[in-house]
Amino acid sequence: MSKILHFGRSCKAYLRLYEERAPEIKLCCEECGRSLHKHGRYYRMVTTKHCFYRIPIYRLYCPDCGKTISLLPDFLVPWARYATWVREAVITRKIQGRSYRQVRKTTTVPAVRFSLSTMKRWWKRHIHTASSVALWIAEQLTLFSSDRDLLRMYPSHVAAKPVDTLLWLQQLLSLYTPVHPWRQGYWALLNSRMPGVHLL
Repeated sequence: MSKILHFGRSCKAYLRLYEERAPEIKLCCEECGRSLHKHGRYYRMVTTKHCFYRIPIYRLYCPDCGKTISLLPDFLVPWARYATWVREAVITRKIQGRSYRQVRKTTTVPAVRFSLSTMKRWWKRHIHTASSVALWIAEQLTLFSSDRDLLRMYPSHVAAKPVDTLLWLQQLLSLYTPVHPWRQGYWALLNSRMPGVHLL
């Protein structure tokens, strides 16, 4: 099981803080409520726009249940090799109408380039999850008393296409998480806030 939290803006920041020591974080087991204990680490490779990083992933253990939890930084989701902001850049460029080949050329350097089939898989998955993510964000905006009619922001009310949902999601994201200089895109923040759903 994984828990996604904010542990730094980038791989370099994460390594600077946690290469040799675990984050000082206290969590309780979701099953029994007991305090979790440190339980070592393992390593994951993360691919960014320019290079590969080998980062430690720290684990916690529940002495009662026997469950372990991996603490993932928010720029990484389970089983993903590419950093979240790389995958977000691919989808953003695709929404802007660029071809797969153009996106591939402008997102990473040749040494870390992904395949066209990987990009198509990311695109397909994003289209599949966009509606549930958009509805979750709309619900959060409504809970925090947004006075906008969020459904009227939907681009097409008749014969809607998947790309309309993607455009609506982009609008909702800009309302939910205004751009800050310390953030690389929107998805890393959502990875740590959304229960069990990842944009990619």
